[in-house]
Amino acid sequence: MKINQKTTLTLLATLTLLLTVAFTEGFTKLKLKAETNHSTLLFSVPISNGITRVTGKFNDYAIELDFSEEDISQTTLKAIINAESLDTGISDRDEHLRSKDFFDTETYPQITFESTAITQTDEGMMVTGVMDFHGVKKSMTIPLKITGRDGPNTIGFQSRFVVKRSDFNLASDFQHTSMENFIGDEISVELDFWTKKRKDKKE
Repeated sequence: MKINQKTTLTLLATLTLLLTVAFTEGFTKLKLKAETNHSTLLFSVPISNGITRVTGKFNDYAIELDFSEEDISQTTLKAIINAESLDTGISDRDEHLRSKDFFDTETYPQITFESTAITQTDEGMMVTGVMDFHGVKKSMTIPLKITGRDGPNTIGFQSRFVVKRSDFNLASDFQHTSMENFIGDEISVELDFWTKKRKDKKE
């Protein structure tokens, strides 16, 4: 049987489509969540014109990943932080930070980040997503790398990045009683977490 060029091209296109579908559907996605008992979410900001820094952490947060090791671009990440859970170790300062002068946690109880694209890099991954913070939604890209693993579901992750508070109108109207530029603009964030298997409610 003689096969013409048109038939050959059609067969090749069909085969390519089938292989693409089969390959894509073959990706395994691990459903993971941060095991917060062994994880930390820290922040620090320079104050007094950079003379010193205030450091703190959030005690209540959730991070979920659908993690595809075969194709990182198929991975998704979502983080939800309870803003009320900020903790700098000084209760009076924490109450002030929760007020309208700063985080205004009554109006904006959550800080969220949800990925829109993840790419592989030599150092790990770059996660682009939407940060919803203090009533402002802004696209930003943060690095994320694997620090180690113990079995299929226990994976250590680390991220270091900076959030500009001016981008999110945080403390934009705050004035110190005696010092200008009292609070620095760049908030440094340190995130270290490991994961465990996540069970969705529908399962």
